[in-house]
Amino acid sequence: MQFSEANEPWRAIPPWVEFLIHSGLAFGNPKDGDRRIIVISMPCESPAAGLLTLGAICGRLAIESANDSNSHFQRIERLAAKPLAGTFLRHETQPGRFQFEGKDKDGVIWVRSEKALGSRQTKRTRRAIFPWTAREWQFNGEAPVMVAHEGGLPDRDFYREASGGGWLPVESNFNQSDSGVCLAGRVSGESVSKSIMAGTHFRCGSLTVDLARLLTIQNWSPGTISRATFFNTRTGELDRNTGMTRLVIADGDSAFLRVLEDSVFQNCSVIGVIHRVVDRDRLEAIGVKITDLGQWYAPEVSPSNGLPKPPDGITILKLKRRKP
Repeated sequence: MQFSEANEPWRAIPPWVEFLIHSGLAFGNPKDGDRRIIVISMPCESPAAGLLTLGAICGRLAIESANDSNSHFQRIERLAAKPLAGTFLRHETQPGRFQFEGKDKDGVIWVRSEKALGSRQTKRTRRAIFPWTAREWQFNGEAPVMVAHEGGLPDRDFYREASGGGWLPVESNFNQSDSGVCLAGRVSGESVSKSIMAGTHFRCGSLTVDLARLLTIQNWSPGTISRATFFNTRTGELDRNTGMTRLVIADGDSAFLRVLEDSVFQNCSVIGVIHRVVDRDRLEAIGVKITDLGQWYAPEVSPSNGLPKPPDGITILKLKRRKP
């Protein structure tokens, strides 16, 4: 596979690109469930956040349960055991909202239709939810699970090539959406983020594709299965809020700080890409934030999941949440 950025001539994948993709693969799927804050410092402007996101997408494509269908049912199971006030489900064909009733002795999850305020209705619809029917349900106000019965994710060979071999995707994941990885765009706006990624290209044989398309962001590739969500740091909105984000990759110092301050991501691991060409006061703000995080996080000095030494100009700081 070859690489081109900003209309430069095609060339072999540079070490820095390979390193970032493999870093996304490694950091996106830690063996433990501990929260990490990772800062990757780049010497200049780059599509680094997109390359990290691509790596994380590749990593999750290789995990059997890494899709919204499985994650969705697991979330339903957790809430059935301990429902949260104000949590409702909607069915794709049944009108109205449903409330959790709980699990029966056989482990079956039951929900019951909500009684309308002021209604004299006495009989409420009761429905069971199974793993194979979970995709028919969505949380009130959230996006439904996407499943493609034909076609699915295009450009599959590029994901296989980007991983560098030794990686076997689960074919069914190519047909199912996934919300485990989130790209937090630059504060200058979503169009700027898309433009940066669209200017980065890969070529495999006679086929060419840009990074924006490979990231499968819902608004950037409509009609395609999406394997990553997008957080607009300018507006503070997620393109689809499924509540299943595990890793956020923030593009730029301002995006990184906004992600850390947002309660939606308080339990997610975060990778912040910092470009050292920004003003000194902005770099100092990052330093202050990292110092503050030292109250709850400790530097992680263990091997970087088999990653080689970072190329010249790239530095990495890894923090891991302290055990209570």
